[in-house]
Amino acid sequence: MKLSFLPGELYLSKEPDGSYVVTVQGEEVLRTTVERKALAKFNTLRREMETQFPAHELTPEQKRALLQKWIGDTLVSHNGNRHRKQKIKSGSTRTFG
Repeated sequence: MKLSFLPGELYLSKEPDGSYVVTVQGEEVLRTTVERKALAKFNTLRREMETQFPAHELTPEQKRALLQKWIGDTLVSHNGNRHRKQKIKSGSTRTFG
């Protein structure tokens, strides 16, 4: 499990040993083996940081640029999938014998 709140550099990650670690700006705030406790701590810190780092609204020009980029990327990614030939199953015949 990996969660993050990038503006405040808040991270929740699961370590290979099974423990959950909550870090803020590189400093470990909480280390526990209980997922609920780690998630609760992460959410309380995130709510506090959301007041310090409010989300900014995009301007219409920024929205338009993002939409055009997204449309261009999806068109290009699907372009190669148009003319695929169906694979013929090996061993299939039209006769019954």
